[in-house]
Amino acid sequence: MKLMENNNNKSLNSKYLILIIILLIVVNIFLGTALFLARTKNATSNNTVTYNKISELINNKDDGVIYYYNSNSSKKINKEIKEYLDELKIHYYAYDDVDVSKEEYNKFLSLLSIDKDVFGVPAIIYIRDGVMYGNIINIDSKESVKQFIDDYDLYTVK
Repeated sequence: MKLMENNNNKSLNSKYLILIIILLIVVNIFLGTALFLARTKNATSNNTVTYNKISELINNKDDGVIYYYNSNSSKKINKEIKEYLDELKIHYYAYDDVDVSKEEYNKFLSLLSIDKDVFGVPAIIYIRDGVMYGNIINIDSKESVKQFIDDYDLYTVK
């Protein structure tokens, strides 16, 4: 009788062990998929660029929208505008001030013929045929961003 009871306990323990292993596998698959989707979403909506890419955009006389912002800023507007551009499905190049040296910053402003005394973040710069066609700087509201996007029909810029 004792032998049957031990076998039943071993059988029950084996079933629990198998159930736990299956549960761990399912959780790992779910978390892996969620992480992959989050990274894919960020990679497609956040086209982070360097000065070289912006210089190439200008030199090739291409069109583009640059979102110049500071990811470390205490101003929530930096993140809000970035999310808003993603929400509106605007194709833009994210240029994070945190990654920009003072020399690169000055070269960037010179390349676009922007006066550094008036420039401030966050800013959206519209490049058309390799030339700054419009900009909005020191942005303080999503409403002004919406107006800028509508004025220049930035929904179509790729």
